Amino acid sequence: METWLVLSGFFAAAINAVAGGGPVLTLAALVAAGIDPRIANLTSTVALCPGQLVAGWEARDGLASLRSRGYAPATAIAIALLGGMAGAGLLLVTASDHFREIIPWLILIATALYGFSGRAAHLSTRRRLAPSTLQVAMGGSAIYGGYFGGGNSFIVLALLSVAGLEASQGARAKNVLVACFNLGAVTVFASSGAVDWRAAAAVGAGGIAGSWVGMRVLNRIDPRLVRPIVITCGVALAAWFLVS
Repeated sequence: METWLVLSGFFAAAINAVAGGGPVLTLAALVAAGIDPRIANLTSTVALCPGQLVAGWEARDGLASLRSRGYAPATAIAIALLGGMAGAGLLLVTASDHFREIIPWLILIATALYGFSGRAAHLSTRRRLAPSTLQVAMGGSAIYGGYFGGGNSFIVLALLSVAGLEASQGARAKNVLVACFNLGAVTVFASSGAVDWRAAAAVGAGGIAGSWVGMRVLNRIDPRLVRPIVITCGVALAAWFLVS
């Protein structure tokens, strides 16, 4: 089973770096391993964080594109960290039974966001988001990312597109911001006593390698090629929760 968790971490992190949506895969793997969905969700966040940090560091030049559009990178990072912490706190006070009831709908929302994520590139940038508006929107995205995270990459990409960033710039800036969301959440989860550290280690080991591979192919692969895989997994996992 640990081999399966390592592989799920690898593919999830690679998909995260290229397009996003990887947490759906690791959540499925952890739940299949018999872990409570709420614990699986936060364990997945902890496990994928090292890989996200690798991807964020590799894409750190994406912050320059934010600055070029009039958005302060330091402020964006601070909001991302604090929002991730707030979302993690909300998850910890959510009862396991309640989370199991809402998780199919969270997964379906994330899958729908992924399915329509390609439209973000076509959003009009003639009226760009003001820095203050982007900060508020990113704060909401960070809270959601700390709580669940699935589909969050697509929200961030859409916001950055409306902020005026080109697709390649947005993809790199997204990796930095999502890494900060996760880091903020992990600072809360790590001290909660709720993380399944053995499973997190297995997924995380694969995630570091997957993030490195994903960043190597970020500008060489069309994200649309991985979309059907994530959508299929998301729909199947949501259906499993609904009927179980």
